[in-house]
Amino acid sequence: MEVFERYAPYYDLFYREKKYEGEVDYVDSLIKKYAVGETKTILDLGCGTGGHAVLLAQKGYHVTGVDRSDTMLAIASEKKSQKGVSVELQKGDICTVDLHKRFDVAIAMFAVMGYQTANDVLESALVNAAKHLNPNGLLIFDAWFGPAVIAQKPQDKILIKEEGSGSVIRLTRPHLDVISQMVDVNFTVLHVENDVILNCVQETHKMRFFFTKELEFMFTKTGFQTVGMHPFMELEGKLTENDWNMAVIARRAPV
Repeated sequence: MEVFERYAPYYDLFYREKKYEGEVDYVDSLIKKYAVGETKTILDLGCGTGGHAVLLAQKGYHVTGVDRSDTMLAIASEKKSQKGVSVELQKGDICTVDLHKRFDVAIAMFAVMGYQTANDVLESALVNAAKHLNPNGLLIFDAWFGPAVIAQKPQDKILIKEEGSGSVIRLTRPHLDVISQMVDVNFTVLHVENDVILNCVQETHKMRFFFTKELEFMFTKTGFQTVGMHPFMELEGKLTENDWNMAVIARRAPV
């Protein structure tokens, strides 16, 4: 079973407090700062439950979201209907999907690129993003910044959310592998009601962290020019070991 398929029904519950509005405003600001010409179309790679896509559509962008999870896409479809916006949703792998059209901007939010754990897979994702971008189109994504991950080290966490008459408990036990630049994020999700476990989900999400030089190399190899790498939610600034999340901006090389 695909990662996220059993986890997906609880996804929005766990990230209910995630500041999607602020992140979308941030992406909008990056587009306004770095885009060449007018931006109308956005490709949301790994759109998940549509948290960013729907809000970007509300800002007037024409958004197409791609995800490989049927469950995530079903939630995104319901969300766009509730908000009354138009978002085109397509099932597909961001490394191989072919939409037969190009966009002004491609985004991959909430560490989507970190799931591209092998170099050839990351390269395929970037090549495919470039194929779907107009010349000078922007690629914007957030990722884990390697020096901060190594310095701070991922920690065990417990998250409890109320759900109906019960609660959902998520236990997170990460394992850091510095050599492979990987964190195995081991999730155990317990849905409990009246002291009875209604559902137990166990998934391991392999997450890659990045260094700036390797991304610069990958961009050069896949037809991009590096525009900037900053602390996430900042329009500029130097990355430090305190910045676990970084914003990465690249531009498709003009033809």
